[in-house]
Amino acid sequence: MAPVAQPAGVPGAAEGELPLGDHATRVLDRPARDPASGADPLVLVHALGLDRLMWAPVIACLPPDRRVIAYDVRGHGRSAGAPPPSTVRDLADDLLRLLDGLGLERVALAGLSMGGAVAQTFAVRHPGRLSALHLVATAADPQPAYLERAARAERHGVAEQLPATLERWFTPAFLAADPVPVRYARTTLAGMGAADFSAGWRALARLDVRSGLAGLRVPVRVIAGADDPATPPAMMRGIAQAIPGAEFEVVPGVRHLVGLEAPERLAAALAREFRHP
Repeated sequence: MAPVAQPAGVPGAAEGELPLGDHATRVLDRPARDPASGADPLVLVHALGLDRLMWAPVIACLPPDRRVIAYDVRGHGRSAGAPPPSTVRDLADDLLRLLDGLGLERVALAGLSMGGAVAQTFAVRHPGRLSALHLVATAADPQPAYLERAARAERHGVAEQLPATLERWFTPAFLAADPVPVRYARTTLAGMGAADFSAGWRALARLDVRSGLAGLRVPVRVIAGADDPATPPAMMRGIAQAIPGAEFEVVPGVRHLVGLEAPERLAAALAREFRHP
């Protein structure tokens, strides 16, 4: 059998298991080149259906002066088969356990898609643990399609939704070229169990952070893919407008998985200083 296509590795990064109460996660941890740099670590939360390796191309493009951490969300990657989340709050609680388990008091946080929902929920519930927040191609409210996708996976499996999902995730040209990021996304999603996939969508269907966004005082950057049909720029702009002082930007020429189609541009956005820190 051919090896699974994966994004390029991250030079200098280490991987290890970390217990999070009722399950364990796999953590990708790239240390800062200079531990005395003073920058808070950047923690990255991936999209539904993928795993920590979704972030590998972005991490490889980030400046080496900051520690960067990515992990497998409950039900994904090495955390597949963990007790399913009932709500996104459960996933935010896992993130809190991750930070405590790594001894991190304060971090910058970035999440894409489902990861953005986890990041928003965490920010609303634990604002004192964050120095910055980046929300990428995500939603602040449940969408009607979420429960439909969960039910379809329970009836027909994940593979039945694979073509439509990839079309939401990538532009037609990038998908047709079939580079390593596309092959990684296809293989990883196809290998996900229907129970875990459905549980993720049902948790997202109970997302309830909108009312808490106005209370955020941490620097926030909201990032949209220009051609994203799942969380289009107008939706993302609405999230930015709900957060006092939030910055908003659009990455041209990409759909939903900004970090896999344009890792260097997303890395530049994550590394850029805020206009009003």
